[in-house]
Amino acid sequence: MMECLTPISSFFADVYEVIKLLFSDETIYLYIGYAGGIATISAFAIQTIRILKTKNITGLSSYMYILYSLSLICWFTYGVYIDSWIIAIANLITFLFTFIILCLILYYDEEDKIERCRRDPLTYVFNKQYYEECVPQKIMQAKINKQPCSIVVGKIGNLEEIHKEMGSKYRNRALKHTAKTLEKALRDSDFIARIEDNLFAICLYNASDKTAKGVLTRVLESLDGIEIKKGSRQKANIKMLFGLCSSKEDSELKDMTSKAIKALSQASSKKNSQIKVYKEKNK
Repeated sequence: MMECLTPISSFFADVYEVIKLLFSDETIYLYIGYAGGIATISAFAIQTIRILKTKNITGLSSYMYILYSLSLICWFTYGVYIDSWIIAIANLITFLFTFIILCLILYYDEEDKIERCRRDPLTYVFNKQYYEECVPQKIMQAKINKQPCSIVVGKIGNLEEIHKEMGSKYRNRALKHTAKTLEKALRDSDFIARIEDNLFAICLYNASDKTAKGVLTRVLESLDGIEIKKGSRQKANIKMLFGLCSSKEDSELKDMTSKAIKALSQASSKKNSQIKVYKEKNK
């Protein structure tokens, strides 16, 4: 009987020794070291992937990552000195990710500076300067391809009423919401800019009068849902007015914009949202 139990006892004794070895103080701290290294590497790997996907570096400081890179080099050197490959390798891999993040910050920061120069600071659609630089190329391309091109100039018809009744904060909010909605509702090929305080210019590529009116009708439907609220009692809907001018063979941006503004002047701010088309007889 005892002879039969001996192998079983030996097996459990071996299991006990393995468990003691796996969960000894030294081994547990080794596991903690592995976990710390993997967690640090994973955090910076995820950060790197996020930046590559979103191209967003908001809140990331290049100075912080430079200092962190230096600290990782010090930790790597220390790991080599004490002959700890966990510390050395974990900090080396983390340093590589940190270096990549730093390069991405510098690269996208330069792109952001260029983009900010093109954007209106309040609404963040394109500004007048970039409109005058970029849109003539679109008009020229339309001429080459023998395609129509339309310029639309729009304004919030009741913006001053919002300002008078609610204040400048809500006036700016109306401009921001309108610009965001316009940009979202337009086609990918279209271009929108804020060219004056309450004037938005839109270039509709490959769009005749009919196509342009269809695009603008859809835009107005999107604007219908916007309400500017001040507390629970005061609120205002956005009334958008549009003037539209389609291109001809000799059309230029300045001339088309001027004609679209003339068409816009035919719209009454006392009525609901409207679309007015420029015709030569309006001269």
